[in-house]
Amino acid sequence: MLTPDIKGDLLSHGGGQSGVALVSMLLLVALATVLASAIVQEQQLVIRAAGTHLDRGQAKQYAIGGEELARQILHQDYLNAPEKDYLGEEWASQDLSYDFELGGVNLQIIDLQARLNINSLSKENPRKSASRAFFFNLMEVLFLDPGAVDLLEDWIDEDSNIRPNGMEDFEYLSLEPPYRAGNSLLSDVSEAALFLDSKTFRTLKPYLVSLPSPSSFLNINTMGAPIIQMLNNELTLEAAESIVIFRDSEEGFDTLEEFLQTPQLAGLSIPRELLSVKSSFYEIRIIARYREQFSYLRSILYRNSSDGSSLILKRDFSKMFDSFLLPSSGGADRGA
Repeated sequence: MLTPDIKGDLLSHGGGQSGVALVSMLLLVALATVLASAIVQEQQLVIRAAGTHLDRGQAKQYAIGGEELARQILHQDYLNAPEKDYLGEEWASQDLSYDFELGGVNLQIIDLQARLNINSLSKENPRKSASRAFFFNLMEVLFLDPGAVDLLEDWIDEDSNIRPNGMEDFEYLSLEPPYRAGNSLLSDVSEAALFLDSKTFRTLKPYLVSLPSPSSFLNINTMGAPIIQMLNNELTLEAAESIVIFRDSEEGFDTLEEFLQTPQLAGLSIPRELLSVKSSFYEIRIIARYREQFSYLRSILYRNSSDGSSLILKRDFSKMFDSFLLPSSGGADRGA
C-alpha cells in the first residue's frame, strides 16, 4: 500500500511530464506555423516572379506586334502614295498610340534618309565624290576639322593606305587598348566614336545615320533645316527654315525640280545627285506596356520602292533611344 508521501511524489512527477509534453506540443505547433508561413511567403514570391516574367514576355510580344503594325502603316503609305514620302503622312504622325487589353503600344517611325549616310563614303557608292564634297561642307558648317573626313574614309575602306589626315591599323594598334580599323561599312553611327574625338562625334552624331546601302539618297521632304543648309555653305539657316515651312505647308515637293526652283536656292550649286523625294529606310521606335511591365524595341526597316514590301534589318530590345510617354502616363514626348 502506497504511503501518502510516495503517492504525492508520483502525482507530482506525472504532472511535470504533462507540462513538458504540453510545452513541447506548443513548440511544435509554433514551429509548424513558422514553417508554413515561410512556405506560403516563398510560394507567393515564386508566383509573383512567374507573373512578372509572364507579363514581361507579354509586353515583348506587344512590342513585336507594334513593329508589325508599323510595317502595315508603311505598306499602306506606299499603296496610297508611292511617288513620294513626306512628313504630313500617317507614318510620320506624332500620335501613333494604340491601346490593347491591359496595356498599350506607342510607335515612332523615323525616316533615316533625312540624315546623311556615313557609309556613303564607301567606294561602293557610285556618287562617292558628291557625298565626300557634302561631308566637307558639313564640317565647314559645323566648324569642325575637315580632316575627320579622311578618318571616316580610312575606317571604311579595305586597304591600308593612309590618307593625309587618316589612320589605319598601325596607328590604332598603338592605342590603349589597341584595336584595328573597321575596314567595312559602319553598322551603327556609335562606331564612329572609335576614331573621332569626343567633340567631333557629339557634334556630328545628330546629322548622321549608318545605312547598309552606301548609295542611299537624302529625302528632301523629310530633311530638317540644318541638313538643307548643309547642301550649300552659302545657304543660311533662316533660308533653310523657310524652305521647310513652305515644303510642309504644300505636302512636300512632288519632284526634285520643285525643290531646286525654290527662291532660296536660286544661283546655288546643290548636289542633286544625292537627293530624292522618296525613302526606303526607316527606324521604328516602340514602347509597349502590359500591366506594369514595359518592353522597348528599336527596329531598322527597309521598304522596297518597287512593290512596297518590307524587311526588318535589325532589332534591338535595349532602351537605345530617348523615351516618349504612353498615354496612360500623362502624354507623349516623342523626340526624333
